[in-house]
Amino acid sequence: MKEVYYLAAPDGVNTIKPYAVLSLEGDSGGNPWKGLRYLFQIGLYVSMIDAPTSELDSLTTSIANALDKQLLEDEVISSCVALFQGQIGIDIIDDQRDTVQRNLQLSVLYPKPLAEVVPITSDPWLTALTAWTQQALGADWSVYSGNWPPEPKTNSILWRITEMNATPRGSSAYELQKKATAFIQAKDSNQKHAALMQLVESLAAAVKIPIGADDRKFARVITPQVNTRTSADGYAATGEGPLTVTLSRRVSSLAEEAAAPLMQFVHYESHI
Repeated sequence: MKEVYYLAAPDGVNTIKPYAVLSLEGDSGGNPWKGLRYLFQIGLYVSMIDAPTSELDSLTTSIANALDKQLLEDEVISSCVALFQGQIGIDIIDDQRDTVQRNLQLSVLYPKPLAEVVPITSDPWLTALTAWTQQALGADWSVYSGNWPPEPKTNSILWRITEMNATPRGSSAYELQKKATAFIQAKDSNQKHAALMQLVESLAAAVKIPIGADDRKFARVITPQVNTRTSADGYAATGEGPLTVTLSRRVSSLAEEAAAPLMQFVHYESHI
């Protein structure tokens, strides 16, 4: 880049190329779940002479490699995470400026600071699914439950429960189902796709996963499904990731009560 401008480049066709124009498209407003999210547009401008498409492709790759999933730190803005969103529309020819323009989109995330990152442990199914995923993918991946930490590792998986329902099965039992969705962050699309396929195959082969510390409680794995059209990244409170799976288990209310501590005897001593 010869120059980077904010909002607009100077008038005239003599501006040294290639240059970029950075503009803010808006923000999410922020909430306790995900902090602030800003959307930026990066306009790339190259000369119409000497293979502009090849130069734009090269600049696009350089920007993606430099900014995507990178932690940006500064004394003023503290820290934020950049996510490269790709190209917007098609390349535009500007005869007046003697340039070819390509617009890119970049998300900048300011997570809400947390004193300590604590995984969700109140839902044993989610905890079990997180532990199972960690074992399936190995030490090269980090697996989180419920929400992304402020600074997630580059190769990481986030599991979140999105739906639950219970269906009566007789007078003293019911079938409990929980739908979970996974969000994936990786260095590139190849690693993301490989992890996605590995999880789908592992879930299908597993049939059931343990949800108890004693390995005597299991949840059946139902319909692991890849969502090819999703654009969710896990920073919003709602939405499904690129992988969803339903876990199911038949629960007896009597058995659940029997698992709780029982009163063995009552002793009363009067001091009247």
